[in-house]
Amino acid sequence: MRTHVTFVLLPGLDGSAAFLRPLIDALPAWITPRVISYPRDGAQDYDTLLRHALAQTTDLDAYWLLGSSFGGPLALRMASADAARVRGLVLSTSFVRMPQPRRAKWAPFVSSTVIGALRTARRLPVWLGRRRSDPFRIAKAETWRHVSSHELAARIRTVMREDASAHLRALGIPVLCLVAADDTVVLPHNLDDLVALKPDAGVESLPGSHMALFHHAGLAAQHIVRFMERH
Repeated sequence: MRTHVTFVLLPGLDGSAAFLRPLIDALPAWITPRVISYPRDGAQDYDTLLRHALAQTTDLDAYWLLGSSFGGPLALRMASADAARVRGLVLSTSFVRMPQPRRAKWAPFVSSTVIGALRTARRLPVWLGRRRSDPFRIAKAETWRHVSSHELAARIRTVMREDASAHLRALGIPVLCLVAADDTVVLPHNLDDLVALKPDAGVESLPGSHMALFHHAGLAAQHIVRFMERH
């Protein structure tokens, strides 16, 4: 009989469960997921978010941890700060430092106005190319309603300043990296960085884009279950 475990999920830039629900639905009953949503107001740097996340897990004796995209560096910090309780770490389409270094120079220009304009432009393909009942369209609509451009801009600036290499290098727990075959957001060199810092990390590939954890949640869940069962 499998032992029941708690699986703490740290979301991407949206800071919510919206894009994690397919994975939650695909997990077996012996894995209890807990999404740590990020605060909507105030600072959005990783140190602040770490304090917030740790405060949401004080009732747990032990847990497994997943960081999705933006949540990856936060998960690395959390696993380092809470090493006695974290049993293993899954990094999904994530990174240890700014995933596209050439864009770091644009950090001063990342504002809520700019992000708002980009969000508006990106709505059209989803609105025109997907039915109202499409799960991805529904998830996108949820984030557009509830996640402000101000908080997204703040988190993007956080990514542009981040380097979590020391946290990954020091980890003594099992690590699984889930990568997307056609990811144009977190480019392939980011996996090279992860493996260089943690040579014993497991690596599994998902088909599709940066949103592979949403679109291929069933396959992701299979990889995660095998990872937990091995360790």
